[in-house]
Amino acid sequence: MAKADNIFNIRGRLGDFIFCQRNGKTYVKRYSGGFTKAATQNHPNIKVGQERFAQVSRYVKSLKQQLQPYLWRQKDGTFHNQLMALFLQIAKNETEKTFNELIHELDSYSSLSNKSLNKNSKIDPSTLLYDAKTNKLNLGIIPYELAVKYKDMYLEVATGWYGVDGEDILLSKPNIQYIKLDKQTKNEDVIVDITPAEESQTQLPFVALAVVYTDDKGSESPHLVHTVMACFVKMRNI
Repeated sequence: MAKADNIFNIRGRLGDFIFCQRNGKTYVKRYSGGFTKAATQNHPNIKVGQERFAQVSRYVKSLKQQLQPYLWRQKDGTFHNQLMALFLQIAKNETEKTFNELIHELDSYSSLSNKSLNKNSKIDPSTLLYDAKTNKLNLGIIPYELAVKYKDMYLEVATGWYGVDGEDILLSKPNIQYIKLDKQTKNEDVIVDITPAEESQTQLPFVALAVVYTDDKGSESPHLVHTVMACFVKMRNI
């Protein structure tokens, strides 16, 4: 960059030169061009990023619709953004494949296993474990932990299967069971049955948990954000 010794305080571009001020002195360099708005928008990397974002957005919209029978109590206004962040991260980690290809592969969901899709939930799903041989779900210490705070209430357990068929996301109708939160012990395994999966291209066990006042679907939850949760479940013997 050249220094201009003159009495003029010129800043910005003038013809083929760029003028700028540093410490009270004027410097000049030749304009080397740059991205115009049109060039930026048409850049191949920008196009790929825009299409990837659009694919994730379409997926999240469809997933939210499928989640309604499981998470209809969810009243967290940030839930959409949470889902977008989760699946954009998956897309970012696997750039050699399209997002639509990724959602058909079981391995793509490994980072989401036993991770609450609604991150503001206070229910920790880390101890959930599905046994493919027995077709049963072990709830681990979740009932015990909840019984400490919500004694004599009920844990609503909605289980089902997540699948992808072509471009369609499919969540089976939830099988709903209730467990009274009263006498669970720390070392006790609480196990529930899961309806066998139907054949499909992609199948993952899925569970939604909610603390409710009574053992029926119409019952309310004591907190519409903290006491509801849904997640993909870690599988044993798959």
